[in-house]
Amino acid sequence: MKSTLKLFVVLCAAMALSNESYGQFAFGVSPGLGLNSAQFGYKIKDRIVPFIGFQYLTTKVAFEESGEIYDSDLNQLVPYSETNEFSGGIYIPNIGVKCFIKQHNKLQAYLSLSVSKPIVSGKMKYDGDEELSYGEDVEYYSLWGGEFGFGIEYFFDENFSLGGEFGLRYLHVNYVQTRERPVYNPINREWEPSEIIYDYRYNLNPTFTKISLNYYF
Repeated sequence: MKSTLKLFVVLCAAMALSNESYGQFAFGVSPGLGLNSAQFGYKIKDRIVPFIGFQYLTTKVAFEESGEIYDSDLNQLVPYSETNEFSGGIYIPNIGVKCFIKQHNKLQAYLSLSVSKPIVSGKMKYDGDEELSYGEDVEYYSLWGGEFGFGIEYFFDENFSLGGEFGLRYLHVNYVQTRERPVYNPINREWEPSEIIYDYRYNLNPTFTKISLNYYF
């Protein structure tokens, strides 16, 4: 993905050098039912727009249970309550480039390519006490992703456009953890320490569509 991004940037730069024009800052937002996103970049010679972007999602879930339970020491029912709480989030910074390839009146077609490095955080509490092992497990996850899309922008004027894009999204999740576990050795009839490596990998390739509002200034 990184080598593809470099090649794409080189091709877009070559196209930009063939066109004499001025540069503009670019800001775009993509509202939606899922993760909303925002991007900021710089439009070079009306052709190439390198940009950085950001998305995030946070969530918090609380569960409370209360009632009565039998206490064997008191030999009677006593009231009890339990509260479990989970909070977490995913933060997705990304960097990429958009390259306009065709213009017809107020319509401009483009290709876009970006890579991202999602960051996951999470915390679990039981009756107000944090479960430290849960937070440690999150650190074993490594994620990165990318997007390649084709879109069209309709320019109402030189400063504002409405765009639509369709493309392919790639997400790679890797979980690696090393633990020590005793293993029985029948030769000397003793338990010996052993290192166990857990390595899980997951890839996801969904398509995506999005609408964007873009400002050039």
